[in-house]
Amino acid sequence: MAGEGAGLGAVFGLVDRAIGAVERGVRSAWGAIANGPLTGVAIAAVLVLTGASIVVGDVARVLDRWVGRLERAAVSAALLAMTGLAFSEYLQRELQPVLQTDLFGLWSGGGQMNMALLLMVIVGFVGASIATQDGKHISVDAADRLLSPGSARFVRRFVALVSAGVAAMLANATWNSIAEMSHDGFEGVKVAGWMVPILNLGIRILPGDKYGPGTQWPEQSDWEDAKFDAGLAFDELPTAFGFVEAGSRLPMWVPLLALTLALAVMAARFVGRAVTAEAPDRPVTAGTRRPADVVLAGGLPGGVIALALGAWLGSGWMIAVASLVLVVLGAPLFVGVAVGTLGCWILLRDGSAETVVTDMFEAVKKQELLSIPFFVLAGNLMTRGSIAERLINIARAALGRVPGGLGVAAVVSCTMFAAISGSSPVTVIAIGSVLYPMLIRDGYGPSYSTGVLATAGSLGIIIPPSVPMIVYAVMVSGAPGVGVLDPAVLFKAGIGPGLFIALVLIVYTLYKNWPRPGVTQARALEVPAIGVSLKRGVASLFLPVLILGGIYGWFDLAPFGVDFAVVFTVPEAAAVSVVYALVVELLLHRELKLKHVPEVLVESATMMGSLFLILVIAISLNKFLVFEQVPEAATAWMLERVDSPFTFILMVNLFLLALGCVMDILSAILIVAPLLAPIAASYGIHPIHFGIMFIVNLEIGYLTPPMGINLFVASTVFERPILEVIRSVLPFLVIMLLCLAVVAWVPGLSLLFVE
Repeated sequence: MAGEGAGLGAVFGLVDRAIGAVERGVRSAWGAIANGPLTGVAIAAVLVLTGASIVVGDVARVLDRWVGRLERAAVSAALLAMTGLAFSEYLQRELQPVLQTDLFGLWSGGGQMNMALLLMVIVGFVGASIATQDGKHISVDAADRLLSPGSARFVRRFVALVSAGVAAMLANATWNSIAEMSHDGFEGVKVAGWMVPILNLGIRILPGDKYGPGTQWPEQSDWEDAKFDAGLAFDELPTAFGFVEAGSRLPMWVPLLALTLALAVMAARFVGRAVTAEAPDRPVTAGTRRPADVVLAGGLPGGVIALALGAWLGSGWMIAVASLVLVVLGAPLFVGVAVGTLGCWILLRDGSAETVVTDMFEAVKKQELLSIPFFVLAGNLMTRGSIAERLINIARAALGRVPGGLGVAAVVSCTMFAAISGSSPVTVIAIGSVLYPMLIRDGYGPSYSTGVLATAGSLGIIIPPSVPMIVYAVMVSGAPGVGVLDPAVLFKAGIGPGLFIALVLIVYTLYKNWPRPGVTQARALEVPAIGVSLKRGVASLFLPVLILGGIYGWFDLAPFGVDFAVVFTVPEAAAVSVVYALVVELLLHRELKLKHVPEVLVESATMMGSLFLILVIAISLNKFLVFEQVPEAATAWMLERVDSPFTFILMVNLFLLALGCVMDILSAILIVAPLLAPIAASYGIHPIHFGIMFIVNLEIGYLTPPMGINLFVASTVFERPILEVIRSVLPFLVIMLLCLAVVAWVPGLSLLFVE
């Protein structure tokens, strides 16, 4: 036995020495190769790849800069052209019958407003591309705040790649639609004679055009069978898709090509953001992990698998989860809406991405949408100029000598400027940047000064004209029980609640700052004379009077026997506000320099782009919901469980207050308003009253974390920590909730000025 053990040990020893010899040989050979030609090859490969990546990156950055310059020039020209066309439409209607002239052919063509709509589409999508370059898309940054820097960088790359995929999918859909729509005319947009040969040449050489020279135009039945096999009847399509020869109307492929290029550039920029994504710039303890990181590590792969299975099974709720997850992770809001919309049409109705592209053009038939870029542009022009400052001086001169008067002047200034800009953040920036230092120097505390300006600035969406009111009217018009909702009627309805909220804020300001025994208030600022302030600010003060007076017919002199009237539609009033602001700031006040106008135009187009892409995609989503009868089902479900309007109003207010904490107002209007408005109508609630209640609810959302836009604007403009801003707003938040209760349960306040 001992001999056998010794023999076995010898065998194992021999095997071990053999294995060791082989291992040493392999290591020696690998070392010889690695230290020889392989090292050189590896170093050369690294150098080549590194150099190539640097060159490609530099070329991409240079190309992106040049493309950005072209985009900025294009949107600047388009915005000015839009304004000119809309203003010309108004002048043509009012002056051509009087002057009996077509003004050398300028007014002979007609259709200026429709051409402005077409330019709005181009501005919206190119502006969205600029917003991608500048990182200004509307999004929720919760992931950046909750995750560690490393995890946040991973999430940024993930959402950027998803965003690139969505943009590329939409770009491909528009490209596929170009050949099929190349012979379609854009409704009402005429083409100058010298452009006809050029456009027809472009149509004939267009890649994929199946209709060559001399062929017959396709019949409607061919179009219906080939294009809309997703259950849509031909008579449900926009009338803009009627077949019209190029040469009489502008071919549809022109705007579609602009959309394709803009979306393709967006996709490329999102890919670049994924490659160059950096961690958030904030201090973090080395080696630490947050609970959110653990959730991300396990939840993201599982979530991707679950969403893939849900998409395979066609589950509608899984589509909603996918959209929500993307929004929470910080994807641009349009990506979340687009994923939900594309998923619904493709997976639940066997449609295609081209269906969504078709629905995008449904939006351009709504002239009310032109008001949005015009009011945004007018607000930015006045912010850069001196209109805001002159309005402040008028309010200070009238109220500055009253104890607490400067605080009252802040509320009044915000109210007057809100009647011009139609935007809450713009009001906070324009009024707050001037008045905040004055309030501090005049003895008002930082907490009160921050709170009153952030809160009074929110009046921008309730005091007419209001951009959210325009969006609300567009989104709910035609809903069951609502009918056609005119933005001008909503404007009238907002006057009563807006003035009521402003009055309550004034009363609180007087109570808070009225002199008490033992309390003295500094008077470091000299109050301007009322006469001088009115003289300097009369042009600024006349602007809201002109806009609202033109909309509501205040300048009709027919009752006095004079055949004269100044009457605007809402889009025309918005265009007039732009022209008026340009004339006043450039020629009268001369505070705005001509060289600064292109910068203002680009800034306005970027703001428009971040909103417009969400809007047109949301219209397609709402169309899907109507086809699936979701509003009717939601109404029936609610009626079965809630038996009184009082309970419904209470539930809706609580829901909207919670929604305002996590979603910006425009997104809430686009997604939720078309569902809630028909339900409210079924309870007998007046559509105008419900619309104002909806707006006031989400007005409070501007002041509630984590998505309160005015909180972040105030924090930036006043250079105060965000937590201090939140604490400053709390007393005013209570006041706003009390005002909401009055607006909700006193319908007469909203209907006070509505006939």
